[in-house]
Amino acid sequence: MLGVGQGGAGVLAGLLGPHGRVLFDAFIHPLKEREFLLDVDARQVDGVAAHLRKYALRAKVRIADATPAYAVQQAWGPAAAALWRPFVDARDQARLPPGAALPRLRRLAVGCSDPRHPALGVRFVEPKDQPTALPPSFSQVSDLEFKILRILNGIPEGMDDFFPNASLPLESNLDLMSGIDFRKGCYLGQELTIRTYHTGVTRKRIVPVQIYRDEDSVPTELTLDTAFNETLPPSTTEIRVLNESDGSLSRREVGKFCSGVNNIGLALMRLDHVSSPEKPESSSNLVFSPKDGPRTNGLKIRAFLPSWFPSALTEE
Repeated sequence: MLGVGQGGAGVLAGLLGPHGRVLFDAFIHPLKEREFLLDVDARQVDGVAAHLRKYALRAKVRIADATPAYAVQQAWGPAAAALWRPFVDARDQARLPPGAALPRLRRLAVGCSDPRHPALGVRFVEPKDQPTALPPSFSQVSDLEFKILRILNGIPEGMDDFFPNASLPLESNLDLMSGIDFRKGCYLGQELTIRTYHTGVTRKRIVPVQIYRDEDSVPTELTLDTAFNETLPPSTTEIRVLNESDGSLSRREVGKFCSGVNNIGLALMRLDHVSSPEKPESSSNLVFSPKDGPRTNGLKIRAFLPSWFPSALTEE
């Protein structure tokens, strides 16, 4: 948080409840001195404001919805990193006398290199009436393209992936995505978060999953199929193990579905049911188990451990 307090790049964070559960995931961006923008799921803006006001007490803090004035953008690809690096504008250089120090400016004023995964590039905030002029090598794509990129890399975002007041920070991979500072004290939910961290064992994680039909062969790697048009279940749908001998389901859930696109998605899974190079058969016969009915469209699920996860997770 020091970087945010002094200005500069934004940070990823989780807003926790008293019992250490994630209420909201957010990016915190410094806008100017003592003024910050919180980048949160649009459906949770009112909830975030109410949560912050609850703990403002007598502090002179003003909390307002900045949605009408600002827009969040994500830029990725080979040239994205340069958008956040300081650069020298040629026009500024021409105006300076010989030997003068050159100003180090950024093309983007408010944002950060996305700390969750290098493939996600740069996340930035811009005024809606003054959109950022990106280099011509960048092209505008739909929000769906970014969601696919996130899922393929196993990156959760928003209330469909972070189950409000239910998800634990480490189970939601905030520790792996630079969303927790374990040296910081005195924050809401710290006790459970630190205790979970020091036990050294997290048995569940949000991981990417592939959905396939009963008659399809078991996938061996995560692959997007844009022709897959089955209806995916809602967020928090339970995942259980199917006993193919009698068609029964395990009494205990082994995971919960988060969100998805086509045949890929994210799910909070017990790690002993996640396929990895060390455990290639750990994710067989997994099915959706809705609370209000039978299996969802006869679909199966295979969970994969992202390649960027620390190898120690497979040993847990």
